[in-house]
Amino acid sequence: MSSQSPSHDASSSAPSSSSSTAHPAPHAQGSLQNHDDAHAGLEQVIAHLERLKTFTARTGNDLGAKRTLLEGYFAADASILDTGVTPRLEMLPGGNGERLCEVLPAPDGAPTPARRLLYVHGGSWIAGSPAGHRPLASRLGRTARAETYTLDYRLAPEAPFPAGLEDVLAAWHWLCREFPDDHLLLAGDSAGGNLTLSALNALKSAGERLPDAVIAFSPATDLSWGSASLSRKAEVDPILDPNLLPFVSMAYVQDGTDMSDPRISPLEGNLFDLPPTLIQCGEAEILLDDSRRYAAQAQDCGSPVTLNLWPDMPHVFVGFAPLLSAANAALKEAGDFLDTTLA
Repeated sequence: MSSQSPSHDASSSAPSSSSSTAHPAPHAQGSLQNHDDAHAGLEQVIAHLERLKTFTARTGNDLGAKRTLLEGYFAADASILDTGVTPRLEMLPGGNGERLCEVLPAPDGAPTPARRLLYVHGGSWIAGSPAGHRPLASRLGRTARAETYTLDYRLAPEAPFPAGLEDVLAAWHWLCREFPDDHLLLAGDSAGGNLTLSALNALKSAGERLPDAVIAFSPATDLSWGSASLSRKAEVDPILDPNLLPFVSMAYVQDGTDMSDPRISPLEGNLFDLPPTLIQCGEAEILLDDSRRYAAQAQDCGSPVTLNLWPDMPHVFVGFAPLLSAANAALKEAGDFLDTTLA
């Protein structure tokens, strides 16, 4: 583990006309005074992820096993799974029929106008569920002070691209119709972060309402897998194997669509005039440069995209709250970002 202090590389461009101030990059320094505070809980998280990685290798091409393993991604400690919220199920319009959605209530004292967050779970486009991602979605919704909708979108290989993206867009359109006067937010992690940023490209191209704010955790932005960190970080990433990523993307994109399609690789999109966006990523993961490249390109286009990097943290580390101290601080940072953006 690095001895680097728990500060991170953060940058932001000038805000768009819809935002009155540049976005700060708070890192909750008051709660993270030193390296040990920042890394509290990390050893247990890394051990859990390394165990999952071992079982992933042993189960080979068994899709059911892969889905079971990814369902337990955040199960490093009982405290993580105890979310303290009672979800309700709703049926939302999907790209093909209806899709289940787990709705998590807004916390007491939520602001007016109401905030509604559409959350897109990760899982390599082939796995994941609202229940498995409830620890992250519920805690993000709490810090966002938002009612949270975690979508059960269609998964590959049974439903390849563009099925999942169509479901995300259909759910977004429903939110826009049902709650036109509320603050509408969009967030996702990993493959869900990819779908989140891909949905932005699709909405911009169609001239449709964009989210008031966006959060992406460790998003995959280039499905041609051209980021240098895929090799540079391979030895330190405790969960992701760069050798498997091309096979995952082939399971997701089966019709020969060019991987440079901005609905597949958000990095290839028109990144001008994006809504205020926060990207959080660990520095101990192979997708690090996917976040860096997307943020740099968006900032060069003048979009208010903030990238915050967290030393020694693994893929989607923010989901390991409250065990992992850095995850708690990252959630606070997300809440501060939204409060500043929506003020």
